[in-house]
Amino acid sequence: MRKRWQQFENNLMRQIFITAILSLTIMLSCGSGESNQTEKSTELNPTDTLTEHVLPDEIEISIDTLKISMNGRLRKVALFKDNFYCMFESGRENTSKSFKKMIVVDKEGDFIEDVFIPEGIQDMNYYDIVIENDSLFLKRTQFDEETFLLGKYVADFKQIERRNFSMYQDNSYKVFATCNGEWGGTIFFKDLQTKEVYEASSTCPIVLNKIDGDYYVTNYMGHMMGFASVLKITDPRKLHKSELNFDTQQGSQYHDGVETLLDTMEFYMPTSFVANGNLRHLYSDENGTYIGKIENGRVIPIYKFDFTFYAHFNQQDNNGRQILSLNIPESEDKGVLVIDKGKLNFYIMN
Repeated sequence: MRKRWQQFENNLMRQIFITAILSLTIMLSCGSGESNQTEKSTELNPTDTLTEHVLPDEIEISIDTLKISMNGRLRKVALFKDNFYCMFESGRENTSKSFKKMIVVDKEGDFIEDVFIPEGIQDMNYYDIVIENDSLFLKRTQFDEETFLLGKYVADFKQIERRNFSMYQDNSYKVFATCNGEWGGTIFFKDLQTKEVYEASSTCPIVLNKIDGDYYVTNYMGHMMGFASVLKITDPRKLHKSELNFDTQQGSQYHDGVETLLDTMEFYMPTSFVANGNLRHLYSDENGTYIGKIENGRVIPIYKFDFTFYAHFNQQDNNGRQILSLNIPESEDKGVLVIDKGKLNFYIMN
């Protein structure tokens, strides 16, 4: 049953108030791979300009509780045909490899079906689930980059020819991204009319938001202490002219036409989103989880959650809706976060 955030604070959150500084090693995907990470911040004083637990008018939060009993951690999730496709991973004896199991549930948590996972996917350490043209794909994000397609009538994956997917598209541009870890990354804008391609340095692109014709690229790389940046691109035609090359082992070195709004380290920023025409950022440090805004090159918190959780970006659909997996260290619960135009819908699995 859906509960408003106030009900959630009054009931569930009383049981999981944070009583100590939490640190967590989390596995993060950054396009070319994932790394273990303990998140903390030297950029942020959480008491500055922050009235804790007072939700801004532009943000709405709700929660559903899904009764799903699954061993292992929720590694990936996608919203496809209005159902959640959830990939869980659990440990195996005598090997460092994990066992993958995908289940499909609806938004009420009711089981729909299992998805058969072939050995080619079982052996993958780093992969993404991608939705494109009403089809669901699973793609390796390292090395050979194999691609698998979910069957339309049978819930299994078949390997298909390798392909590259865009991270964003509007009426003017199709946007692609690469990440080469500490060697940088690239954001490509392909003009849909002229077919010209433009590029800029961007390490490592997670999500792209558009506000009043301007493009905002949020980057996060979980290497060392973690690096986060937010770039503003007003006119992609002012970027460096390029070719759409996905095989290079080094990110772009060009910064033409790019305004850097944020360039920081030592906290975890899994996504940015638009609320009432404003760019907002979800992020966590050792003191908690926040929604923030950027001012003068710094992240300023505008809301602090009553509990710490770590989210991981998975999907952005054509309408800008975002899907993230999450875990709550204190309660060991896992779940899904759907962000849609300032509405944050939590689906907690327990």
